[in-house]
Amino acid sequence: MRSARSYIKQAFLLILTLFCVRALLQAQEEETREVGRTTENELKVTLTSSFGTIKITRGDPEKMVVVQSSSDEEQRMNMDYSIRNRVGYMDLTLGEGNQEEPEGKKGSFHITDFHAGQWALKFSDAVPISFDIQLGVGKGDFDFSGLHVKDFNLSTGAGDVTLSFDEPNRSTIENMNIESGVSKFEGRNLGNANFKHFRFQEGVGTSTLDFSGGLYSEVDVDVEVGMGVTTIIVPPHVGARVTHDKSWASKLECARDFHSTSDTEYVSENYDDVPAKINIRVDSGLGSIKIRRH
Repeated sequence: MRSARSYIKQAFLLILTLFCVRALLQAQEEETREVGRTTENELKVTLTSSFGTIKITRGDPEKMVVVQSSSDEEQRMNMDYSIRNRVGYMDLTLGEGNQEEPEGKKGSFHITDFHAGQWALKFSDAVPISFDIQLGVGKGDFDFSGLHVKDFNLSTGAGDVTLSFDEPNRSTIENMNIESGVSKFEGRNLGNANFKHFRFQEGVGTSTLDFSGGLYSEVDVDVEVGMGVTTIIVPPHVGARVTHDKSWASKLECARDFHSTSDTEYVSENYDDVPAKINIRVDSGLGSIKIRRH
C-alpha cells in the first residue's frame, strides 16, 4: 500500500500544478499596452466602446497612455496612434475587432486582436488632452483628477457612468458636452472641471450633477431631460439662476434659498453678492429636476 507521505506529496504537486495553471491563465487574460511620450505637447483621444467596463485615471507623465485589459477573450481592442505637428492622435475601439490596417497615416502603428472586456486606461498628466468618448452598453468610471482636460464630449447608450474631477482641471474646457441615453449618470466635483459652458442631455434614467469644487467665476449650464430624475447640486458659495419652460408633465424643485422672480425663473439669495455664478437653463419633458445645496 502506498504510504500517507506519498499521497500528501501527490496532493501537494496537484495543488502546485493547479496554481501554476491559474496564474498562466490570468497572465493570458491580463495584458498591458502602452504608448510612450516623445515629442507630443497635446493629445486628442477618440474612444469608442460597444460594451464592457472602462476605467480612466491619471498615469505616468512620460507615457501617453497605458492600457490594461482583462476578461472575455472574444472582446477586442484596436488602437491607432500617430503624431502630427507634435499632436498625438489616438483612436481606441474597444469591444470590436478590426483587421484592416489604417491607410494614409504616416508614422502610425496599429494594434489589433487585443482580447478584453474590461479596460483600465491611464493617461499622461503632462499634456492637454481632448476626449471624445462614445459608450454603448456597460460601465464607465472616469476619474480625471489631476489631468489636463482641454475638451470633453461624452455620449452613453445604456449603462452606469461616473465622472469625477476630485482635483482642479489644469486646462480650461470651453464646451463640455454629455449625452446620457438609458443610464444612470453621476458627475462629482464638476466645479473642478474648469468649464465655461456645460451641456447635459438625458434620455431615460437617473442622474446627479454635483458642481462642487473650485467654481469661482460665472458659467452656463444647459440641462435637457426626457424622462427621468436629475439632481443638480450647487455649492453654498455659488449663486445660481434657474430658468425653465413650465410644463404640466415636468417638475422643478429648488432649494430653500431660491425665490421666484417670474413664472419661469428662480434665483438664489446670494446671486448678486458672490463672484461665482451658475446660470442653469432647464428643459424637461416628462422628467423631474431637483436643485439642491450641498
